[in-house]
Amino acid sequence: MTKEKERYRAILTNRNIGLFTLAGFLVVLTGLMGFAYTEETGFSLSRLVEVHRLNSGVFIFDGLPLYIFLILLLARRNMNILTDQYKRKLAVTEKILKQNSDFANTLSEGEDPDTPPEMLETELGKALKLIHLNINSNRKKEREITWITEGKEMIFRVLRLHDELNELSYQILRSLSRYINAVQGAVYLYEEESESLRNISVLAYNRRKYIDQTFRIGEGLAGQCAYEMDYIHRTEIPDDYVTITSGILGDQKPKSILLVPLITNEQLQGIIEFAFLETRIPKLTIQFMLELGEIIARTFFNLRVNEKTRKLLDESREMTAELQKNEQILQENAVEMKATQEQLRTANIELQKRIEQERMAQDRLHWLLKNASEIISIYDDSFRLTYISPSAEHILGYTTEEMMKGKDFERIDQKNGAAIRKAFDHLTQSPDQTVRIEYSFLRKDGQRVFLNSIIRNLLNDPSIGGFLFNTRDITESKLMEKEQRLKSRMQSLSENSLDLIMRISSSGIIHYANPVVEDYSEITPSAMLNKPIGDVPMNKNLAEILNNTLHKVSNNPVKLNIEESLPVTLGEKEGERVLNINVIPEFQERELETILFVGHDVTEAKRIEKEIRITNRKMQDSINYAERIQSSLLPSALAVKRAFPQSFVFYQPRDVISGDIPWFRETPDAWFIAAIDCTGHGVPGALLSFIGFFLLNNITALQTGRSAGEIADELNREVRRTLKQDLKDPETRDGMDIALCKIYKDKERLEFVGAHRPMYLLREGEISVYKGDRKAVGGLFNPRKPEKDFTTIEVNLRKGDKLFIFSDGLTDQLGGPEGMKYSPARIRSILLENPGLTINQFNDYFRKDFNNWLEDEKQIDDVLLIGIEF
Repeated sequence: MTKEKERYRAILTNRNIGLFTLAGFLVVLTGLMGFAYTEETGFSLSRLVEVHRLNSGVFIFDGLPLYIFLILLLARRNMNILTDQYKRKLAVTEKILKQNSDFANTLSEGEDPDTPPEMLETELGKALKLIHLNINSNRKKEREITWITEGKEMIFRVLRLHDELNELSYQILRSLSRYINAVQGAVYLYEEESESLRNISVLAYNRRKYIDQTFRIGEGLAGQCAYEMDYIHRTEIPDDYVTITSGILGDQKPKSILLVPLITNEQLQGIIEFAFLETRIPKLTIQFMLELGEIIARTFFNLRVNEKTRKLLDESREMTAELQKNEQILQENAVEMKATQEQLRTANIELQKRIEQERMAQDRLHWLLKNASEIISIYDDSFRLTYISPSAEHILGYTTEEMMKGKDFERIDQKNGAAIRKAFDHLTQSPDQTVRIEYSFLRKDGQRVFLNSIIRNLLNDPSIGGFLFNTRDITESKLMEKEQRLKSRMQSLSENSLDLIMRISSSGIIHYANPVVEDYSEITPSAMLNKPIGDVPMNKNLAEILNNTLHKVSNNPVKLNIEESLPVTLGEKEGERVLNINVIPEFQERELETILFVGHDVTEAKRIEKEIRITNRKMQDSINYAERIQSSLLPSALAVKRAFPQSFVFYQPRDVISGDIPWFRETPDAWFIAAIDCTGHGVPGALLSFIGFFLLNNITALQTGRSAGEIADELNREVRRTLKQDLKDPETRDGMDIALCKIYKDKERLEFVGAHRPMYLLREGEISVYKGDRKAVGGLFNPRKPEKDFTTIEVNLRKGDKLFIFSDGLTDQLGGPEGMKYSPARIRSILLENPGLTINQFNDYFRKDFNNWLEDEKQIDDVLLIGIEF
């Protein structure tokens, strides 16, 4: 059908060409007849010949049909060429669409198809590739979740089948060691009474081992894991670590260890430990073990509770049997006891009266001791508390039982505790003397009180038998003494202060004024005491400020800070002083009693502040102008986009101008792009960046055929020569780090050179890191050690490769939830976790992630990140 259409179109085209040619011929014929026709002679050939002889342009008119034919023939040829080109493009498009369709069908069937290179040249192909990567990522996560779920189900089966701790521990080790490829395993049970870990099961190379080990909390790796209540993953194996031999592997030592605490309800139940022959174990294994830890711990807790319950039941049964035996004996003795009961009843009545009298006496003594203002305590010759009076509870907040359990010395700081022990030693040597000591004690409610204790040695007194403490609470007297001392000190400070200090009642009566008031009122402080403000002949402006402020604070008693200007006489000249006044309301039993005025003379500070503002404005204007100069030199985003449409430059200076700059230059055969990180930031860094910018422009302009490494070597020499670092005793050590790429215009390869800066290449979800050389451009060098040239690294490029170069301002930035560095590892993690993002999406991701990382932290350096997708 298609061939018939093409044949029909060709016939129509030929017919049209003939019709146009015929029309041209008729037009020419009509014109010639017009030329040869006259009214006298009519149409004649001689007239036609005469016309051709007189006007040569008629010959051109004669060839019009031929011209039309040739033009139409040429148009037909061009049309056929365009048609053939369209057919070829259509065939290529149909092929790519078929590849995309086959790729999508294979992907929908759950398989992992290969990606044809032609497919990635279309937006649909790129989208399908992105879907492919996302599906693979989701499948990986599903496999991990399935692996963890199957492992949990396996352990649940083991936990249901066994109810004896030793056997259960062995079966858990046996199942888990196979599941996570461990060669050794051990379970330690936490004994709360002894605060130690006891080994109850050991497995090595799939066989049960009998090793008896006990660790205290904090001892060994197991003790450390129990102390920290967190897992431990070690790849450095301690020398004393137990290694169990295998008939196949011999004495081969494990290369990594994983210890996981078994915790439930915030209580430690034990530790489970595994050893591996691999140096690194998957994070998934650690996550799996952490999730299992609480499940196993809960089972251990239930089994131990059940075991204790069984023991209590057995003891109860034994006691019941013993009580039944004793009941028979008691029945036999009941008759005999009945005879004596009457005698005992009479004696008991008398005894009860005496007990009641003794109880009342003891209650009276206990009440007196409990409500006494002193604490009486006794320590034996081992300095152990043997008695403390009940008054400790209302003085110190602790019951007598709590004090007897160690709260006596536990709440005393180390210095005072040492002083008390020194007093014990002194009284041991001189038992007839008495020691008085003052110390602080932390009450149960968190308040610190001051105590005064009188200590006597009564070890030889049979009724005491120890060191007797009579302790009084002297906190109140201490506070009063401190308050009096502070008042005296504040009075002295106020009298000698350079600030204006006044205390005025809410009704306007002046209660206090320091000598500085004479500078503003020409009246002594004593002449204004206990007088209303209106009765004191002081500076009118000061009186107005005091009255207005009193009115404000009386209506709304809150602290104020005001700044006022007061005219003063300085010798024979009239001047002005600026006072910064703090207005502080003072209360007595929640009633506004007085108002304290503290005025600080800030006249000189205001003058200096004004000068600083002017200086800062000039400096800021200079920096802004320098920023415009620097911005004009930097490559425009449009120039970079013309060379690399899929690219971005994330550029965020710390200050207005920057020591980190992007550099871009185009030559006939290649593009050059670099991330330059100069020493320092701000103005010093910007000056150095100008040097690097112009030197690179000159170097690449003079010899375009140089490799990236040769350019870096020449830049190194020129920077040292410019900064005079090649002379003896140079004055500067400054230099720059750089990541420089020379990208050939065929886009099939690039050359990279790095001075302390790396390049990351993301290709099909994997990262290649090119670290560069461990030396900078410029700076001092050791004349005794020959300096090596920079290394040129060649990289062959593929379609879809993504290149990233950056300065250390990005990786060194502190922030995040723990105040850590952003780090190169975070950059690599972002690239690996998002392999399907386009370069523009990476631009948005890094900008947002970096600003979130900053949070409330201050940016510490200039930031530069360049990304290119090929």
